[in-house]
Order: sequence, then C-alpha cells, then structure tokens
Amino acid sequence: MWRNRNFLILMFGLAVSSTGLWVGIIGNLEFLQMNVESSFLQALIILAGFLVGIFLAPMAGRIIDRSNKKKILIYAGFARCAAIFFMYLAIFYNNVWWMVVYTLVIGISGTFSQPAMQTMLPLIVKKEELLDANGVNMNIFTASRIVGTALGGVMLVGMSLFSLYTVTLISYVILLVSTFFLNVEEKPKEINKSGKKENFFRTLGELYPIIKNQPKVVYGIFLLIPAYLFLSGFNLMVIEISELQDNAGIKGILYTTEGVCVFIGTFLSKRFFKNNPKLSYMFAITFIIATAHTSLYLSDHPIMSVLSFGLFGLAAGTLFPVVTTIFQTDVPSDYHGRFFSIKGMIDNIIFQALMLLTGLFLDTIGFFNMVIGFGVTSFVIASVILYQYTSSGSRNKKDTVAAVK
Repeated sequence: MWRNRNFLILMFGLAVSSTGLWVGIIGNLEFLQMNVESSFLQALIILAGFLVGIFLAPMAGRIIDRSNKKKILIYAGFARCAAIFFMYLAIFYNNVWWMVVYTLVIGISGTFSQPAMQTMLPLIVKKEELLDANGVNMNIFTASRIVGTALGGVMLVGMSLFSLYTVTLISYVILLVSTFFLNVEEKPKEINKSGKKENFFRTLGELYPIIKNQPKVVYGIFLLIPAYLFLSGFNLMVIEISELQDNAGIKGILYTTEGVCVFIGTFLSKRFFKNNPKLSYMFAITFIIATAHTSLYLSDHPIMSVLSFGLFGLAAGTLFPVVTTIFQTDVPSDYHGRFFSIKGMIDNIIFQALMLLTGLFLDTIGFFNMVIGFGVTSFVIASVILYQYTSSGSRNKKDTVAAVK
C-alpha cells in the first residue's frame, strides 16, 4: 500500500487540504462571532452548505458512478479554491451574505468530492488493503483536525482573517495540483438515456434492492448512529465541560486525547479485524461508545472527562474504518457513487438534527440529563440492532437445518 503512488498522492492531498479546512473552520467561527449575535443564525449559516448537499446528493452520486472520478475531484477542487474568494469579499465588505455564498460553494464541492474519494479508494488499493487504507484515511483526518484547529487558533492571535483564509486557499491549491498526478484506470460506464429525473427517492429505490441483500451493510449503517450521537455534539460538549470545570485548557486536552485514542483505535482495527471484520465485534464497540457517552455524567471531574473522550476515540477509531471497509467491499462498485452520496446526505441530515437537538437540550434539560439521555438511547439502539441480528441468525440456522432435513 505504501508503495502505491496513487494512494500516497491521495493521502498527501487529503492531509494538506484537511488541515487547511480546519484552519478555515476556525476562521468561520471567528467571523460569525464578530458579525452575528444570534447563536441560532450562526448555526443556520454553518449548516447552509450541508443543506445544499442534501438536495444535490442523488444527482452527485449518479454523476460520480458514470464519470471519471479524477475529473470529479479536479472540478470540485477548482470550486473549493474559488469559494475562498467569496470569503475574501465577506471579510472586505464585512458582509455575512458573502459568507453564505462561500458556505454554499464549499458544500457543493464536498457533495461531489467526498463520495468520489470514497469510491476511488477501492480502485487504487487492493481489497485486502482497504481496511489499512481506511485507517490511514481516518488517522490523517484526525491529525489534520488537531493540527488545523491549533494552527488556526495561533494565527488568530497575531494575524488577520485574510491571512488565515490564504493558508486555507494554499492547502486547497496543493490538493488540486496533486490530483492532476493521479493515474487511475476506470472502466467507462454506460449512460442511462431514459431522461428520468434524478432525485432522492428514485436513487434510494435503485439502492434498496441492492442493500437489503447485504445485511452487514444494513447493520453497519445503524451501528454508526450511537457514534453520531456523540460526534454531533462534540464541540458543544467540550465547551460545556470547560465551563463546568472552569478550565479553558481542558478543551485542548480533550481534543488531543480523543485524537490520540483514534490513532490507537485504527491500529487495533488493522491488528484484529483486518481478516475478519465480524459484526459481533462491532456491536461490542458500539456498546463501548454508549458507555463513553453515559460516563460524561461524571465529566465535572477532569480525569473522568478525559477518560470518557479517550474511550470514545478508541472505539470510534476502531469502528469507522471497519464499517467503511464493509461498505466498500459489500456494496457493488457500480453503485458506490450513489451509495456514498446518499449516505453522506443522510449523515448530514442526522448531524444537523442531532446538533440542534444537543443545543436545545443543553439550554433546557442541562448537560448531565442530556448525556444520560443520549447514552441510554445509544444502549437501546445497539441492543435493538443486536437483537435483530441474533434473531435473524437463529432463523437462518433453522432454515438451513430444515432444508437439510
């Protein structure tokens, strides 16, 4: 895998651009804090890019399945670079509407680039190396998040927002240039000339008969929900814990702890699940995530909060690469673009809803009641899925015995 030129180019571009992305996110938060007083309006502006992705995802998936993935990444890269200039206008005129345009363009770019990258990975690495590749992918994104947020925070102290977004632009340009050096062989796909309009329900109708015959894929989708419950409120919970402990420095400790534990988790996934990614192991990991969420009830104690975030990072670092590998291997390659686009769209909807729900619960029932409620919900979800899994396994065994008799 490490001798694979295309893989190295893709990971290098991802590392640089992800770092720039997180630097830009720090800039987004600073600009909004300076120009928008309402937290609700701030959330709406941040979510604007996700919303446009929801509507474009079905079309994006179909285009990705039919088109050259490298060209998709190049076009998305140009759009991502162009978006920075809208942010320059927002800063120059101190106008939030230009930031809305910037957010929409970034959202459109991500709607195409992220599924295209997911579908390209199985084309450039061997099937037996996919789990390793997904682990490296997750580690790079985690490291970029840590470095990018730290770099953005330092830059805000002594530099202007123009300089900060210039760093983001440079990272996007590096990604775009590196994409031109990819050399991936793809079989041309037949173009459907039926003229039928592409939409969510039509695309979902095409995917449903494929996915329902892949139980590992179905269970994998639902097993990610407890992790999403934790991730969607990640930043809000870090802020709340910092206030509970009256310690601003705990924020960096929690981010770093979670990130380091993600690295360890991806190593464990490669060590123990590379040749046998059983769903039964994934259920155990999901229960660990639920435990981490529930244990945040004790997060007014610094050690417990660090342990909770470390436990989550360890479990998430193990879960995501394995489940992603299951998606890439069990879903037919001709449907990868549509599958990852629809999945990305649904993920965005879930994240938006859960993030708003987290903010609402923090304002109403409070942090401690919220983490207990979310933790118990995660246990219930994992238990229901486990029951369905064991029940279906028992039925299959009975059917097999009956057929033999």
